[in-house]
Amino acid sequence: MFRLKVNIFLIFFVTFSARSSEFIENVKKDSVSPFTTEAFKIFEVGAGLTALTLLFKHYTENWQKTIAEKKPLKETSKIGDFLGHSVPNIAYVLLMGGDYLFYKDEQSLNRTILMTKATLYSGAVTDITKIIVSEKRPNGGSLSFPSGHTTTAFAFSSVIMMEHSLPYGIAANAMATFVGFSRMNDNAHYLHDVIAGATVGAMYGVGLYYAQQKRAESNKSNSSVFLLVPTDHGLAGNFSFEF
Repeated sequence: MFRLKVNIFLIFFVTFSARSSEFIENVKKDSVSPFTTEAFKIFEVGAGLTALTLLFKHYTENWQKTIAEKKPLKETSKIGDFLGHSVPNIAYVLLMGGDYLFYKDEQSLNRTILMTKATLYSGAVTDITKIIVSEKRPNGGSLSFPSGHTTTAFAFSSVIMMEHSLPYGIAANAMATFVGFSRMNDNAHYLHDVIAGATVGAMYGVGLYYAQQKRAESNKSNSSVFLLVPTDHGLAGNFSFEF
């Protein structure tokens, strides 16, 4: 519950806006961005796969139990657990935020905001869903569905995929997949938990990317310019408004 409260508070804190009405409108658009942008395809595929694993729950749970018993990742699963605590997300925010502070690169600022929002929104949705569903973990713990580690890992990888070149995107998604598999290896989550977590993280990373792009285009198109041009008889004014 504490993490959920922190996530919700930070979502409002990082949603930059000069006016309260615009602020609320941005939060609304961001929160539903997976369903109003191209990211909806990710939701459809992810929801379908989650439903499919639940339909064959008996077989997938037996498979997860086998993985947990054999522990193919051995000690390396600790790396997956570590990375699943938003470590890559935080490192990226610090790196891009630092680049903006030192070099005033607007793209770095936008990437900082995007990664922060993707991590917080997806994390909040996952935490709320955990409380509502209240599924037991395979190891007997609580709040299994969806996987929070997998959510933050795929929020990270989806932002990298959208903002950077293909090799970086492939590496980030491989890392996120490793994090998800490590949760089954450690007997902390079922397969449907991992797929659902991956879906939430990816759809917010991609959805918020498109929402941010549309907002930037809107701000750019709705701009006015006033120019003073020297002439033989003094100064001439020119006002233009783009919409």
